[in-house]
Amino acid sequence: MEDNKIHITVTIAQRVLDITINKEHEFYYREAEKRINEKFLQFAKKWTYTDHQDLLSKILLELMINYIAKEDKINAYEENMIPQMERLEVLAEDLRKSVAKLEKTEVVDDGTQIEIVD
Repeated sequence: MEDNKIHITVTIAQRVLDITINKEHEFYYREAEKRINEKFLQFAKKWTYTDHQDLLSKILLELMINYIAKEDKINAYEENMIPQMERLEVLAEDLRKSVAKLEKTEVVDDGTQIEIVD
């Protein structure tokens, strides 16, 4: 087994799964295990079911709906951000030009600005 891989056991709806994962992802697997089992118990109290597959299918459907909805929000946010980032780039370029111009300008005693020529 590679150094960054570990073997873990997770239990989902009373089914034990032995899996090999990247070490840095263990937290996510443990958190997913916890949330799925919590949702499983929640759904088991709420609905009648003939086997665990019924509840797991409902959980999967709910998770995908939430995932798709969040993905749509992120895409809309990114689409809105692109024009704003383009405007910021124009403003930053204008600011760079203004600073460069000021660096080539000297103020004399009477407050007049004169351009310094190289």
